[in-house]
Amino acid sequence: MRMKDKVCCVTGAASGIGEAVVDRLLAEGARVAMIDRDGPRLARVGATFAEKHPDRVAQFAIDVRHEADVADAIRTTTARWGRLDAAVNCAGILGPVGKLHETDSAAYRELMDNNLDGIFYSMKHELAALAANGRGSIVNIASAAGVVGFPSAAAYTAAKHGVVGLTRTCAIDYAQDGIRVNAIAPGGVDTPLIRATTCSTPEGQQMIESMHPMRRLAQPAEIANAALFLASDEASFVTGSVYCVDGGWTTL
Repeated sequence: MRMKDKVCCVTGAASGIGEAVVDRLLAEGARVAMIDRDGPRLARVGATFAEKHPDRVAQFAIDVRHEADVADAIRTTTARWGRLDAAVNCAGILGPVGKLHETDSAAYRELMDNNLDGIFYSMKHELAALAANGRGSIVNIASAAGVVGFPSAAAYTAAKHGVVGLTRTCAIDYAQDGIRVNAIAPGGVDTPLIRATTCSTPEGQQMIESMHPMRRLAQPAEIANAALFLASDEASFVTGSVYCVDGGWTTL
């Protein structure tokens, strides 16, 4: 088992990519602190995981936009299990669509609060815990839109480019502390979030699929497999990287 007895936290853990990451980490022997703001869904999903993996699941129904709550969740996790070994930051939203001059400023602020500030707060307290442990790994879920431009999504693209910048800078700053920091840049992923928004119509789904040379969306498990690798010791010499798991999107 690649993550046997490792202590991990996953944000956005109750659905989509985050849920798939929790599943893979638990299957590989990890203990996982699940963080998600959707308390009822977290309780349902967490209970299912806890039934299959007794004593290896903790739940925190918090919003990563609130730094004090993030700090408390990480502190409680390390108090319970003694340390933190890895973190995968998946929490995020999609946000406003349109050209920049058409973008509602409140919607822009909400997206940045979730997709960039939430990652910043999570990393801040994860890095402190990992530094105390003397080693560890962080994996941030960015986006293909964090690597290239994406039309009619200025706020989302700016936030995901910010996540890539945080990832690369922290990889440099914490390399001597034994901490690796990497990001994954997915293309379109078949999650409840995208099905309720971009892919809510056949035309929307066709548009997104056409941006991938493989002409399909990723499954959450395909992103989780990459996250597992980067979080594990198999990626011991990998830091500051942005893994494009995007069906070829960023090659176009």
